[in-house]
This record gives sequence, structure tokens and C-alpha cells, in this order.
Amino acid sequence: MVEIKEVTQENVTEFIDFPFQLYKKSPYWVGELKADTRKLLSPDNAFWKHGENKMFLAYKDGKLSGRIMALINRAHNEYHNEHIGFFGFFDCVEDDDVSHVLFEAAENWLRSRGVNAMRGPANPSSNHVYGLLVDSFDKMPAIMMPYNYPYYADLIMAEGFSKVKDVLAFHRTKEEKFSERFLKVCARCARQPGITLRRIDLKNIEKEAQIIRDIYNKAWADNWGFVPLTAQEMADMVQELKMVVRPEGTCVLEVNGEPAGFYIAIPNMNHALKELKGSLCNPWRVLKALWAWRRIKDARLIMLGVSPQHRHRGIDLILIKHIIDHGVAIWNEAELSWVLEDNQGIIRGILECGCWQSKRYRLYQKSL
Repeated sequence: MVEIKEVTQENVTEFIDFPFQLYKKSPYWVGELKADTRKLLSPDNAFWKHGENKMFLAYKDGKLSGRIMALINRAHNEYHNEHIGFFGFFDCVEDDDVSHVLFEAAENWLRSRGVNAMRGPANPSSNHVYGLLVDSFDKMPAIMMPYNYPYYADLIMAEGFSKVKDVLAFHRTKEEKFSERFLKVCARCARQPGITLRRIDLKNIEKEAQIIRDIYNKAWADNWGFVPLTAQEMADMVQELKMVVRPEGTCVLEVNGEPAGFYIAIPNMNHALKELKGSLCNPWRVLKALWAWRRIKDARLIMLGVSPQHRHRGIDLILIKHIIDHGVAIWNEAELSWVLEDNQGIIRGILECGCWQSKRYRLYQKSL
């Protein structure tokens, strides 16, 4: 017997807590701070200015066994001229009956809004945690990247979903080498007149955020699934990241004084989050998290972009080489994620600089 319940303010805590129960014995899964998840799910969050959702919980024989969110991202539909819905925050025990009831509820809600397809997982969009891990289940995820049990893919496909796109993660340690070809091309590009590189000024982060948002929205404009960041969404991201971003993990590349590209890499705070188990209320866990934070020696390159008018000049290669050359002074290794599987140009550059593909994440879609 599987019972479905809509999430309200009275039981939203169950929705937030459930994955911590499900993955309690997993050595790899890492939960975000529950307070941050609660903030993201709040109707006051900037994302929901252009979106709406309905969340569901599933109980089998009276025991909480799964959760899902159905959502509509109006900004996505307007930008891509689509009329689709999404699912996200999907977590479930290994039980076809439970997952079926969850997806049935999500699909029915989306159909009532007239959309013609459902895509996911998106928690809640491509600018947040995105995709389903489909390989490399024996590794801890990088910060702001998903982790899930292997059986999730079977549960999703059993409901009639099929792959629509994969996104890839790449890895590199300080031991890997650049290819000779990469070094020659990068050196030639770096000799172009007017190119300068500087760190992001964290004391003027609001001004820098405007520069980054402008480049990012232009650079990713034609990418599959991309939705431009609003000013408020960027402000929220700054608030989330400014406590962990280090100047040494940032760069703005300028051409004749005009910002043309940037990158942001952050320490893999999942090592600290793993110790916290979703809360700052336990002093012993906080001490363990602080100790883990001090020992972090890996990072994630979370954002990189080049303005369209400066493409085909090798600026992306200069930025990638810069983070590798200077990042090893802080970290021993890093993940670059994520990259669309069919973005062959950037993938070639990534492989040429000594990275290798480490993980694959999948987006699924189903017609309604």
C-alpha cells in the first residue's frame, strides 16, 4: 500500500530530511545544509519568481519511502520556446511501486498545467544541481554536484523516460601534463596584444558579480538547457559562495581593459558538509567540519565563460591553463563540471590540458 501526500508547510521538514535517512549508510552521498535547502524551496526564493512547483511524499505501509518535485520553469520555456515541465528532488527507496506513485503524481500535476513533456532531474534548474549520476558511484561528488544510488536510473526508465542529454565531469591532478599542442596554441593566443588577467576583487563583489553575470549569460546563451541568471539569482549565488570563494580561485580576463572572460573555482566543501550532516547545531560535528575544511586539497571549477565577441581567440584555453598553473598552489586536484557531451570544442581543449572524463550525468525526458 503506497500513499501519496502533497507537501505543505507542516510536512516540508520531512521532504528535506528524507534523503538524509535514505543515504545514512552511504560513504559517498553528501547533503547540503538543510537550512539552505529550506531557503531554496521557499516561495520567496528568487527562482520561484518565474516558476511554480508541487512537492509530493510517498509512504509505503506507513513509512516515508520517497519524494519528488514537479515544477514549471517559465523562464526556461520562454527562453527556449518550449512548453515542458520538470521533475527534481527525486529520492526513493528501491521500489517500483513507490517510484511509480511519485512520478504519477508529478505527471498528473504537470498535465493539469498543460505542458507536453517532463524533463529532469533538475533541482530546480541547470543553474543549480542538475542531472542524474549514471556512473562512478564509488566517488564522493564535488560541491553542488549530484550523487544518487545506481538503481535510480532503472526506476526512472521504468516510467517511460529516455535519455535526452548527458553532461560530463572532468578531473585533473597536479601530476598531469599539458599536451605539447595545447602549450603551443595557448602560448600563441597569450601573445595577442591587450590581454591581461586579474583576480576577482572580493571587496567589490557586487560590481564583479555584474561583470560575471553579463559574460556568463552571453557565453552560454546558445547552450542546450541554459536559462539566463537574473540579477537576484546572481545576488543569491554571491551570498552562497562569498564565504568559500578564495581570490586565488578566480580570474577575469580583459582585452584592452574590457572584461572578456572569467572563471570561478571553489574548494570542495563537501568534505566539511559530510561531517555536518545537514546541520550546524551539533558542536562536535561543527568542529569536525572545520578540521575537514582546513584540510581540503581539491576544488571544483564551477563557472567559466568567454564573451561571444572574443571567441575563437583561445581565451578559453588561456583561462583553463591559468587555473591549472595557479590552482596547484592551493589544491592538488580539481573537477571541471559540467560540460555538455556534444560540446566537442571545449572537450578537446580540456583533454589536451591533461584532464580525463571522470563522471557522467544524465537528463531524461518523457512526453505527456
